[in-house]
Amino acid sequence: MKNFYHIRYRFYKPGQKEHKILAISDVHFSEKTAENLTHLAEKAEQIQPQLITISGDLVDSLSSIDSSHEAKRLEAWLKRLGKVAPVILCLGNHDFYRKAENFHTSFSKERGFFIDSPDPLIKLVNGIENVHLLNDEAYENHDFYVYSLTLPPDYYCYDKKINPIDEDANILINKLDEASSKFAKLPKHKTKIILIHSPAHLTDERVKPALENFDFVIAGHMHNGVVPPLLNEVWRGHRGIVTPGKRFFQDYNTRIDLYGDRLIVLGAVTTIQAGAKPFSWLNGAFPVNIATIETSHNETIARKPDIHKKYEKWSNHEKSS
Repeated sequence: MKNFYHIRYRFYKPGQKEHKILAISDVHFSEKTAENLTHLAEKAEQIQPQLITISGDLVDSLSSIDSSHEAKRLEAWLKRLGKVAPVILCLGNHDFYRKAENFHTSFSKERGFFIDSPDPLIKLVNGIENVHLLNDEAYENHDFYVYSLTLPPDYYCYDKKINPIDEDANILINKLDEASSKFAKLPKHKTKIILIHSPAHLTDERVKPALENFDFVIAGHMHNGVVPPLLNEVWRGHRGIVTPGKRFFQDYNTRIDLYGDRLIVLGAVTTIQAGAKPFSWLNGAFPVNIATIETSHNETIARKPDIHKKYEKWSNHEKSS
């Protein structure tokens, strides 16, 4: 089996330094993710990016780090990434979830999660050197400006339903309006990134103007529509099999791709999370999705970005470590 699905994006950016960014999303950390995360850390050490971004859903639920053992395991993994490059994270919907006492599976008719504060997770992550879980905040160094926009639980319509899509565009628009003064004068010669967990409304004509000063908008959440690897190579279009809201074959179930010239939608590190019992065992059939985003002065890619997609196996070095 092939273990990484790696997409390399190369963009022509003559006014900026040449950079390499490792972008991942939807880690869904739990006791079942140890092997994937070990190999992912080794991959980061091999790639040697100047920045690592994680676009939400760091944990499968807040219950995943209730035990000190699991909290230390997450901390050790992030610490390892932080030794490679600055790690910037935004909050995803699962980063607000905690398992209910009667939890059996997230596919049950009874609600398996309830909303809780992500403050313990933020405190844990931000206690690690060179790792920053930002809640409507910016990280900036001499090369990068990264803003993490938090979509709150209400955005995901946890306690209500909005048709035709179960994510509330008005909340996103209001949040962008509130942040507009911060986005008006972004540093010109730095690579400017905004992390937003869900891409559902990011191509909305009401939303795009608020993001136009960013070089890259990086999202996740959709898990590539849970399309299996072989089918993924022949199935064209942006529609996946199932949405995060458990709807089938919806147009807004955005799959991995570049949308326009700046919106990048990532696949998941853990495609079928631990909470999706009894289907979580199928996760072994899906690769760990990663993307590298490179800025280049090469004029041959000035007309359009260069995109290269490939499956990669763990290397012999990685298997032996």
